[in-house]
Amino acid sequence: KILKQTNDIVIIDTPPKIEADARPAIEASDLVIIPISPSPVDFWATEPIIEIAKRAKKKVVIQINRANPRAKLMKKTYAYIKDLGMEKTNTLIGHRQIFVASMGEGKTVIEKQSKGKAAQEIEKLSSEIYSTLH
Repeated sequence: KILKQTNDIVIIDTPPKIEADARPAIEASDLVIIPISPSPVDFWATEPIIEIAKRAKKKVVIQINRANPRAKLMKKTYAYIKDLGMEKTNTLIGHRQIFVASMGEGKTVIEKQSKGKAAQEIEKLSSEIYSTLH
């Protein structure tokens, strides 16, 4: 809450499936973005966070991460999001090695490979989030 007094946008990244850590961040938020991979394990971990956000009356969007658009699990992922009655972002973040490589060097994909597909995805997602908030 203190950060919101001096910043236009504050991003808080909390661990998945740890409600005690997520609750204060959700309560202070204007938008809750829940990243999920096309995986039943991620589906299972998502629901408690959605419930906390709903109780706090916060806008929630699902961000599909580590996605392969041609994978069979994508259909299940879209169906899962629809069954939850949740919105999703329009931007898919692909399953790319550059995310892991850049993190291992303490960098972002934009710093490591500014013209690559991963950087384009992050820039598109950033614009989408910014538009949602303004």
